[in-house]
This record gives sequence, C-alpha cells and structure tokens, in this order.
Amino acid sequence: MRRILFFLSFSLLGPSLFAWGLVSCASGPNQRARVSYRVSAKENFIKGKKALADEDYLEAIEYFKFVKNKFPYSTFATESDLLLADCHFARDRFIEAADAYQTFIKLHPRHAKVPYANFRIALSFGKRIPEDWFFMPPAYEFDQKEVVRTIRELEHFLARFPGDEHAPEATALLQRCKRRLAEFCHYTMEFNHKGGHMRGVVWRADELMRYGGSGYEEKALYRKAEALAELGELKASRDALQELNRRFPKGAYQNQASLLQTRLGSVKSQVPTEKKQASPKPKGETETGGREGKSP
Repeated sequence: MRRILFFLSFSLLGPSLFAWGLVSCASGPNQRARVSYRVSAKENFIKGKKALADEDYLEAIEYFKFVKNKFPYSTFATESDLLLADCHFARDRFIEAADAYQTFIKLHPRHAKVPYANFRIALSFGKRIPEDWFFMPPAYEFDQKEVVRTIRELEHFLARFPGDEHAPEATALLQRCKRRLAEFCHYTMEFNHKGGHMRGVVWRADELMRYGGSGYEEKALYRKAEALAELGELKASRDALQELNRRFPKGAYQNQASLLQTRLGSVKSQVPTEKKQASPKPKGETETGGREGKSP
C-alpha cells in the first residue's frame, strides 16, 4: 500500500519537481549571462537600479557591489549600500538584509535614509516570525525569540523616529507582535496551571499583564490569585483579587473570584491558638492596623 501511495504521489508531483529543478538550474550562477559593467559609477548604478526594478536581484547585486568596490567615495556607493540591503530583503534573505541595513547605518549615520534602514531592520526580523499553518500547531507554541527581537527593533525605531512615514506601519506591527507574545504567555500560563506549577503561573500572569489590550488580563489576574492561594501567599492572593474586582467588576471570572475570596476569608479566620497566645494583639489595634490583617 505504501509503495502504491509513493508511486501515485511521484506521478503527480514528479513533473512539477523536475520542471522546478530545470528552472533552478537555469537560474544558477553558471547559467547567468555575464554582467557588462560600464565605465562610470553612475552608469553601473543605473544598470543596477534597472535590474532591481525588473526583479533581477542577483544582477542588481553584482552592479551595486561593483559600484561599492570600484567607486567607494562616490555618492552612488552610498546608495548602493542601501539598495544591496533591499535586494537581500526582496529575495527573502532577511538575516542578510538586516545585517546590510545595520552596516548602512554604521557607515552613514547621518544619512537621510537612516530611519528607513532602521524600520527595515525591524521588518526583516518580523518577516521571520512563524505563521500559522492548518497542519501545524499554533505559531504561539513555538520559540518566540524572533518576536522579541522584532519588538525590540520596532520600539527602538519608534523611539528615535516617532514622526517617520513608516511609524504607523511599525506601530501596527508592534501591536501584532505583542499580541503574539501575549498568546504565548497565555499558552504557557495554562500549561503551568494544568501541570500544577503555580509559581510559573504567577510569572506568566505578571508577564501577561504587561501586554495591555491583549484580552487576557482578567484571566491572568484570576489565575494569579488562584496560584498565590495554592502557594500559601494569601495576602498577595487577596491583593490580586482586589485588583480583579476593581478592573473587571462585571467580568467573566467574578463568580470564581467570589468563591476564592470566601475560601481565603475562611482560611484567614482560622488562626491557631498557640499563635494567639505567643503574639497577643495590642489593645485597640484594628483590622487595618496591619498585624491582624497579614496573611497567616
């Protein structure tokens, strides 16, 4: 049966794979026509820009590299630095593109295109963030290092160039990245909750609270209060419940929060007799005086 399926799949995909192989070989470096360089930096630069516009990125790269190497002090060499990065980006070579944009900024820190290069660095890392596929687990279950890197670069860009023309696009991308991190934190918070790792629940809940507008804030506060109660940190649990009631007075977790509050109240009232004798309450001290209000 496996052999039959193999031959069926090969008969369907074989011609396409063969055609793809021919195309890839034909576009390889040994099959490309030799680039005819011109005498001046400007002529070669124009040829490179035309190749870039025609989406012949490999030819464009050759022209721009030639301008950089043969005419290093020309203004066209400076522009070639940036367009080389654009060529890598257009070819989906995002690590190479980010490195090239960073090199451009280091070599030309006062250039008018520095904001553009900064934005493209962030965008290069953003393009490497895994996407959701129907046959794969959700993308937020994977390593989020690219998301973290993108957020850092976007915040750097927006802090330096808040009025740049790419700022709205950067802001929208930043919100999407924070949403992805919030989804990852929610996933790991629930994973820790199911596994009984309550300290991990608290850590992830606190992290979730830093991503405003994620939609998980109410659940994070309840999970935090619940986990702190399990850890025996009753005062911190009550504080979390108080914040939950203040921020979400009619939220979806109010019934569960009330039950938890009742349970915490009953625990609070059960003070051991030995502790009462060892630490008598000073005369006149009230509930707000601090000592009796502390967790057991």
